[in-house]
Amino acid sequence: MVRDLLARRDLVWAFARRDRAIRFRGSALGWLWSLGQPIATLIFLSIVFTTIFPIPPPPMGNEDGSSYAAFLFCGLVVWNLFSGLQLLSIQTLRSCGPLLGRVSFPGWTAVVGAQLVQALQVLAELAVLALLLLLLGNVGWSWLAAIPILVGALMLGQGVGLVLSVLSARLGDVRELVIVALGLLYFATPILYPMSALEGQSRLLLIAVSLNPVSWYVQAMHDAMYSLVTPSPIALAALLVGGAVALWLGLKSFAVLGRDLAELT
Repeated sequence: MVRDLLARRDLVWAFARRDRAIRFRGSALGWLWSLGQPIATLIFLSIVFTTIFPIPPPPMGNEDGSSYAAFLFCGLVVWNLFSGLQLLSIQTLRSCGPLLGRVSFPGWTAVVGAQLVQALQVLAELAVLALLLLLLGNVGWSWLAAIPILVGALMLGQGVGLVLSVLSARLGDVRELVIVALGLLYFATPILYPMSALEGQSRLLLIAVSLNPVSWYVQAMHDAMYSLVTPSPIALAALLVGGAVALWLGLKSFAVLGRDLAELT
């Protein structure tokens, strides 16, 4: 996998630059728009789940109260990375259909290039999250663990996105199914609520949320950024290895299912 990525790195970066150039072409605010949706979602959900349907957040790591907005944002950073990669991967491969018919190149390079641009957007969201936590005085060395956590989540999202993109080229209904599945997965991930809120509730629901791979990265992000608890080296290694395996499987699946990609797109 590493050999293939390195061999095609120039092509991947070329597609990344292409996607970055056209994403906000003609926009006065440019990349600032990429932060508009997550911040608006954060504000709306914070109002709903602190006033209308209150969900008590766990205490912050600095032992100085709690903040539902900060707790929510920690989970949204990971979720926005994963969910954004799925829809972007499908859209990118479809948009490259005419190019694939004229030029011979691995279709996954276009998908991975666009995925890297999505990762840059999440880094901007991470900076906003860090600023929010800094204003709350919730700062610790555990923040450093956020980088390997996000790298693992990035590889997980890339692997799943590669599979979904090539399946979408073969089956036109995949995009709609992915949208529905992401909506369900959102509520099966501890973003709006802490895992402790499920204790004493439905055992089946607790098992389903615990087995959701995205939950592992969201929970680790909550620990590192909000609770100021550094995940163990074994836990961080498991998140990175799990993400790498998902990316490897995605590339292998793409190679098998995308052999006649130019004809399909």
